[in-house]
Amino acid sequence: MSDYPLLFNVTGQLCVVVGGGTVGSRKVRGLLNSGARVRLIAPEGNSVFQDVPSVEVIARHFLPADLDGACLAFAATDDRAVNVAVAAAARARGIPVNSADDPAAGDFTLSATLQRGKLSISVATAGESPLLAVVLRDLLAEQFGEEWGAVVAIAAALRRKKLTPGMKNFYNPQVLQQLLAAGLPQLLATGDIVAVDRLLTEHLGPRWTLAALDVRLSEEMI
Repeated sequence: MSDYPLLFNVTGQLCVVVGGGTVGSRKVRGLLNSGARVRLIAPEGNSVFQDVPSVEVIARHFLPADLDGACLAFAATDDRAVNVAVAAAARARGIPVNSADDPAAGDFTLSATLQRGKLSISVATAGESPLLAVVLRDLLAEQFGEEWGAVVAIAAALRRKKLTPGMKNFYNPQVLQQLLAAGLPQLLATGDIVAVDRLLTEHLGPRWTLAALDVRLSEEMI
C-alpha cells in the first residue's frame, strides 16, 4: 500500500515540534518557510529560534497538553520513548503526527522538495530512504532552474484569463503545451523579456505580453 500524497496549508496554523536537535530544527525551518506558527518543545531549549516571533520555545520535557490547538505534530527527539509518547498524545487528539525515527509509527512522512517560486517538486520514498529522495531531488534541480517559477506565473495568468487561440472564452491547455514546446522556460532562463513577449504574441495574439497578462517577473524567477 502506498502513501496518499497531498500538500497541507499550514499558513497561520500552530504546529508542534518536540525535539530541538538537528532534525527538530530542520522541521521548524520547513514549517516557518510555509508560514506556520511553531511551538518547539525541548528540555535544552533552542537559542536559534528563541527570538523568532513565530516560534514559541518551551524549554522543558514534553507534556501531552503541549499539542492542544495544533494542526500537526512532529516527534523529532533522539529518545524513542518520548517519540512514542508524542505520537500517542497526538493520535488521542486527532492530530496527524510525523515520527522522525520510525516513519511507520506516524501518520505522514515528509518529501524532499524542490521549490521554484510556487512550483513544488517533491520526491518521496514512503520513509524508506530519505537520502535517495534527496539525491533524486538534487538531480531534478539541475533540470528545473529558477525560471520555472516564472513559468508557473505565466501558466496561472493563462488560466485566469482563459486564453486560447481565437480568443474563445475557455482555457485550452494546448496553449501552455505549445509555449513549453517552443522554449518558454529557456527564454525565461536567459532573461530575454523581449523574446518572451514575442513568443507570447505569436501564440496568443498581438495584444498579449507579460504586462498584458499582469505577470511581473522578479529577479529570483529568471
